[in-house]
Amino acid sequence: MREFNCAHVRPDLVTYSTLIGGLCRGGKMKEAFELFEELIEKDHIVPDQLTYNVLIGGFCRLGQVEKAQAIFGFMRKNDCEPNAFNYATLINGHCKKGEVNEARRVFEEMISSGVQPDAVSYTALIGCLCRHGNVDEGIALVLEMREKGCKADVVTYNLVLEGLCKDGRTVEAMGLLGRLPLEGVKLNVASHRIVMNCLCSHGEVEKAAGLLGMMLGRGFLPHYAASNMLLIGLCDVGRVADATVALYGLVETGFMPEASCWARLIESVFRERKLRRSIELLDVLIAEG
Repeated sequence: MREFNCAHVRPDLVTYSTLIGGLCRGGKMKEAFELFEELIEKDHIVPDQLTYNVLIGGFCRLGQVEKAQAIFGFMRKNDCEPNAFNYATLINGHCKKGEVNEARRVFEEMISSGVQPDAVSYTALIGCLCRHGNVDEGIALVLEMREKGCKADVVTYNLVLEGLCKDGRTVEAMGLLGRLPLEGVKLNVASHRIVMNCLCSHGEVEKAAGLLGMMLGRGFLPHYAASNMLLIGLCDVGRVADATVALYGLVETGFMPEASCWARLIESVFRERKLRRSIELLDVLIAEG
């Protein structure tokens, strides 16, 4: 700010907000708050919702939700009514600390204050619920969004998929992956990888093999580690033929298994006395290697 003072030029609200935002992103909340105080007391500028949100978000990122809540209260006392984005930022702050009840309270306060929840604020609470074992409540909120004409996007549904997988409800997660595109929801690679990673880490290789076919058909690839886990897992349960089919499908996309996975595949094929298939796998290894 010294440069402004020397030039006898006073910064405006946009300049202050930009500087405060830079300090917040750097975790320098003490300096950011001092600049905020200067904005009000020295230059007599009235902060807007965006300026307040920069501070609220900065404190929330550091887990200092009490200070964020204090800024929120100060905002209201000074006749700057919070918008849906301000509420969503505070909800995310409580979610980061695992304070589900507080997140609910802020959401309910938003509605009682006459602020209509938008996709951002709904998604903030849905994410909080799904990450902390309340996935059914999160799904109920998605249905509420639909009823109120507020469209849930892939970010919202990915949070639901994470919650279902965390609860071990992989059948429901697979069902969502199959149904949502038919309802006009554009899923992304992350949507599928969330479920694939869960299936592979829990040894549900048969479901994972089915999901792989869906992913490849939609132009998506699993994570490298998940692909190797799937191939080895199929071999472990005696599904060697499925493993080789999956391998060929993955190799066509440029995938190459890690050395231990190759060894496990070839060993499994040899064990089943399928020499021709083993030679074919070696050919693939040499050609791609």
